[in-house]
Amino acid sequence: MLPSELLITTTRRGRIYPAFVPLDEEHRQLAAELITLYRSFTGKRKSDIDAILGELEQGSNFKLIRGLRRLLERRCVFKSEFVIEPVVARRAVFEAACDKRITNDDERMQVIRTVAERLNVSTDELEESLWADRESEQILAEFASLKPEELLRLYNLALAQTLLFRASSMTLRFNGNYKWLFRAIKYLGLMYTPEGEGAIRIEGALSLLKLSERYGTALSKLLPHILNCSAWKMDAEIVIRRGKPGVYHFVLDSRRCRHILPQWEEKEQLTFDSKIEELFYNEFSALPAARDWELIREPDAIFTEKGVFIPDFKFIHRELPLEFYFEIVGFWTEEYLRRKIAKLRALPFEIIVAIDRNLACSSIHEVHDTVIEYSRKVPVGAVLRYLEEKEREEIERQVKRMKEVPLKLDSGIVRIGDIASQYGVSKAAIRAVCAGLEDYVVFKEVLVKRELLKELKARVRAISSYVEARRFIEAMGLPPDEVLAKLGFKVVWKGLDIEAATVTEVL
Repeated sequence: MLPSELLITTTRRGRIYPAFVPLDEEHRQLAAELITLYRSFTGKRKSDIDAILGELEQGSNFKLIRGLRRLLERRCVFKSEFVIEPVVARRAVFEAACDKRITNDDERMQVIRTVAERLNVSTDELEESLWADRESEQILAEFASLKPEELLRLYNLALAQTLLFRASSMTLRFNGNYKWLFRAIKYLGLMYTPEGEGAIRIEGALSLLKLSERYGTALSKLLPHILNCSAWKMDAEIVIRRGKPGVYHFVLDSRRCRHILPQWEEKEQLTFDSKIEELFYNEFSALPAARDWELIREPDAIFTEKGVFIPDFKFIHRELPLEFYFEIVGFWTEEYLRRKIAKLRALPFEIIVAIDRNLACSSIHEVHDTVIEYSRKVPVGAVLRYLEEKEREEIERQVKRMKEVPLKLDSGIVRIGDIASQYGVSKAAIRAVCAGLEDYVVFKEVLVKRELLKELKARVRAISSYVEARRFIEAMGLPPDEVLAKLGFKVVWKGLDIEAATVTEVL
């Protein structure tokens, strides 16, 4: 954002627009000149920089130049350089001069020389230290440079954000990437009302009973997240109280601003609303028994007739067609619980709800049977048991379906994954169906004919080296350790040297 006095707008037919600067050669040269100046000002005082750049602001476009300067200064690091702490230096000079009447420069310099000698510094060092902590005396230590086009886009963004600060409301229509948008709305604490799928109305600071500068800033900060939607249109109602007072519409869409406003790639940042959510995520992700499930934090926003719902988590099975949403209710007010129950009732799918038993809100049980109570932390084991039960039910359904279809196996070694793909079921279902076959032995990833295994066992008996046995079995496309164990062989280790290891049949 920019200070309101640097906002430049145009109005026509009830609409208001920031005076976006085009990325043409004239403005690129202006931006490049300012960037070059700041890059060359490293080591100079801020007062010297202000004096030089102040000359450029003389003219009709001083608001533009001053706005660009504001953005560039945010990329600067100013530091105070001194030998003596400024507060200490000023106190020493004041104490030395308080009992004297200083009437001219000679008397002043005499005090400076006396104090400098006592502090064991030169008079120049003392003079430089006296006011080194003032903003005007700070030194430009670092400047993060950027391209002229980037500066102009940032300036256009700052103009739009400054105008949005005056919004009484905003209607937003969007398509794609809106998970990030709702995360931002939630994080920024903005109030919104759904208006059908892909559309929401966001309240502005001027719509509140009490104007909130923080809320207006939060609404302005939402704009960069809006820019990352693949397609969107914004209509903000802007309240103008000076000049021609009234309510104007600030209309902007993705097509118009694609080349004049910046865009950033949203980075996945794992954040949690509470320690309970974070603890559950970490504990579940660390469970070896949960390796078949992918746990997603805050999946896409879900539009229902009761509003927009963003579940805390989503479980996706890595092989089976199973997906479950998971919501943790960790705090509540009567109004919060009423809205939560309304949203849960409107969901067209099953959702697991974990609720603090100390809240004693039995009405949640009326919404769904899948309610897990917790105290202090969500019981990961209870959640996993529920998921495993759903996993078993799905595998049983697939097995039942497979029993109605003749299974064709026409080779000595058959990959379970190939059969699963052929019949459109999981590998677990194929293992369960094939477990009762007389002609085949089921391994984790393959089926092997018993006759082939007998021949293989006879060949392994003639091999004593573990490395050779592994190499022979792997050449057949089989898992060596699984096969050796199934055939009744064990590995005898002699130290840590794998070359010295042997295989022996267990009688």
